[in-house]
Amino acid sequence: MAASGPGTSSGAEGGGGVAGRRGLLLGLAVSVVAVGAVVWWASRQPAPRFPTSFEDIAPAVLALALYAVATCLRAERWGVLVRDQGGDPERADLYALTAVGFAGNTVLPARGGDAFRVVLGAPRMRIAHRPLIGTLLAERLLDVAVLATLFVVLGATIAGGRGMPKGSSLLVIAGVVLVLLVLAAVALQVLVRRGLWDKVKAFVGPMLGATTNLRGRHGAMMLGLSALIWGLEGVIWTIVGAAVDLGFGPLDGFYVLALGSMFALIPSGPGYAGTVDAATIIGVKAVGGASSAAVSYLILVRFIVFVPITVVGLAVGALRYGGLRRLRTAAA
Repeated sequence: MAASGPGTSSGAEGGGGVAGRRGLLLGLAVSVVAVGAVVWWASRQPAPRFPTSFEDIAPAVLALALYAVATCLRAERWGVLVRDQGGDPERADLYALTAVGFAGNTVLPARGGDAFRVVLGAPRMRIAHRPLIGTLLAERLLDVAVLATLFVVLGATIAGGRGMPKGSSLLVIAGVVLVLLVLAAVALQVLVRRGLWDKVKAFVGPMLGATTNLRGRHGAMMLGLSALIWGLEGVIWTIVGAAVDLGFGPLDGFYVLALGSMFALIPSGPGYAGTVDAATIIGVKAVGGASSAAVSYLILVRFIVFVPITVVGLAVGALRYGGLRRLRTAAA
């Protein structure tokens, strides 16, 4: 998940200040409310049951192995994007910093792991900070394109539209999008009239290079690789259902994954606390899963997707990159 999950920006350059603190507080507040709601709901369900037999443990072990493969593919995809922007990364750094970034995004608010990847990766990959930030933005765009497609297609088919916005919710979403477009147009006009547009383009341009290059054969290859990554993730979320006897069909886990990733776009605390959990429960119920198994599924999928890579990322960050002290020195 965007993990990568399923935020869409990197905070390695600029930002912060009052707006950043307000955003952080908003995310934490959302997580507190969502976690409280999930805990309240879970407390009213039967005690969770975890795999004990070989038949149940085997799918969980397979899910862990597939997640390792998906993580390696993410690192390879990042390497292609970095090289496209003129960088020269070593495969060891791509793999290590991918794990470090996931760990940082899990334990820190505001996708702090992305800052780790940029600050620690730029000197090692011989690339400037802003183009490297651009590769992370391109990753997010590719992920959102695949996940949004999954969400819409599977939500309208196997879930029968449950879990998707309807009626007044659609009108609210459309209104918000329209307002944002109008504000963007007004902001552009103001920048042009004040003669600031060229400066903005000069600053933002390097961060958009990786995204604007997503066309032709290169763009198709990146989109295909992204679809493969999320295909593996969908298989993981599906076979975890088998480990807790949830009775998932072949695509049910894909829908729950896509719904969780959409909820991950909502500002929240570290590890998408509360938002992804609520989405997972909603998704399980939407595809006909039993409430008695939903809590077990949520805990196990959380463990597989977040715990191992966080432990590995924190260990690699400390041993290979010097941990938080090295990050503060590099950012100074």
